[in-house]
Amino acid sequence: MLASDLARGTTLWRVDRWDAEATAWAAGRLGRQPLGVDFGRLHIASYETTELLGNLITTNGWTRLSNLLTNQGATQALDATHTRIGAGDSNTAEAYGDTDLGAAAGSTHRWFQLVSGAGSLGTRTLAFAATFGTADGNFAWNEFGIDVGNTASGNTVAALLFNHKAGIAQGTKASGQTWTATATITFS
Repeated sequence: MLASDLARGTTLWRVDRWDAEATAWAAGRLGRQPLGVDFGRLHIASYETTELLGNLITTNGWTRLSNLLTNQGATQALDATHTRIGAGDSNTAEAYGDTDLGAAAGSTHRWFQLVSGAGSLGTRTLAFAATFGTADGNFAWNEFGIDVGNTASGNTVAALLFNHKAGIAQGTKASGQTWTATATITFS
């Protein structure tokens, strides 16, 4: 089999970060906690942006894609109402059989945030973005994942883990900060 014959899903993970001062200023202007898009509208630059290329679509993720493509029953699509981006503090390597992040249970080690945007960027590309507010995801970000089927943010996978990337070393999010995680998945 040629390398060009393989089906792949590669994810570009992007994390934009705003400190507590920028977050408080934006919240004061908006009268609510800001989302990532709000910082752009208010012309507030992030203090740091990082990008990381890498991904492993889990066995359950590939099964979900196949079921959606072949109309296999009541399979939940990856939409803005049922998709979350998760971050965790574990460095345990990802594996095809993963059904959860490697981080220990509890919100001091892991957090799944409902996406604020999901959609197609073209024929072979999907994009998801989630804003982790001042009280969410305050730990070292060492892994990412996307899960499908939940309608609320939280610290457990009660749905299907679509993909997983560990060993990402994105730094530690502190209370008061706002970080936005964006996952752009390209299939080839």
